[in-house]
Amino acid sequence: MSSEKSADVSAEMLLMMQRMSVLTTDEGVHRGLSFKPRSNDVLIVTPPKCGTTWMQQIVHQLRSGGDMSFDDICDVVPFIELAYDTEIDLEAEHKHQPRCYKTHAWYPSCPKGASKYIVIYREPCAAFYSHFNFFKGWLFQPGKVLLDEFVKDYLLALGIPKKKMIFASFFVHLLSWWEHRNDSNVLFLFFEDMKDDLESVVRMVAAFIGIQDEERIKKAVNMSSFEFMKKNERMFSNVRLARCRNKSCGIPDDVVASKVVTGSATKGRELMDHKTKEIIQAKWLEVVGKQTGFQNSKS
Repeated sequence: MSSEKSADVSAEMLLMMQRMSVLTTDEGVHRGLSFKPRSNDVLIVTPPKCGTTWMQQIVHQLRSGGDMSFDDICDVVPFIELAYDTEIDLEAEHKHQPRCYKTHAWYPSCPKGASKYIVIYREPCAAFYSHFNFFKGWLFQPGKVLLDEFVKDYLLALGIPKKKMIFASFFVHLLSWWEHRNDSNVLFLFFEDMKDDLESVVRMVAAFIGIQDEERIKKAVNMSSFEFMKKNERMFSNVRLARCRNKSCGIPDDVVASKVVTGSATKGRELMDHKTKEIIQAKWLEVVGKQTGFQNSKS
């Protein structure tokens, strides 16, 4: 999916953005966002790096009762925006019900008509730091792009999308779904709660999608633990995306990025310089605070 570029960015950042621009095709994203969900489908909705993969595993284990017969989690819980470009048919039947998909779309662009929307957010500095680490070693070489320039010149340069194929900023995305947090078909969650009490969140998700079997719930808790997912890490890396799209980006086919990582929730904030944190706070107040009254993400 394309991103809007700011001026005066480094050569390495421009290379990363160029790779991002060809990682997907406009046709692929358009086809994905034009998808018409069935009335019993489940969509997992987040900005990048807010627990999407984790929730894919939770929902898949709840609906399947313990299936791990996939190479990549997106084989069984497809990424809507990338499906066409990674050779996945969004209309296909799923082996286990309900059908489930993931998307990073903000509310206006998100396919409507699904039965349930599971929406997840995270403290922004933590999400931005995780995003940086996800791209590092895949879309740019370690040490070639600095955390602060990645945040300021890429993530904070995003805003309200001018067309469907562009990401909304974290803050615009949050506000667009916040307005629907009390809709009966929306479950609004936070990544931090998933880390603090995984079992409670799994039970909330199970109740939301109509899973009552206690054995399935217990199995899903175990199979969505960090230890279990780390042991099966390759299934939660971007294996399918790398196989289908790395060549277009000038990246070797075998270079993938793991999504199963751990670390301090405050590390990203600690590593960012003061100016970057000031800009993040200003963006929060400008977009989120103005509409919600929340002065920061801890409100």
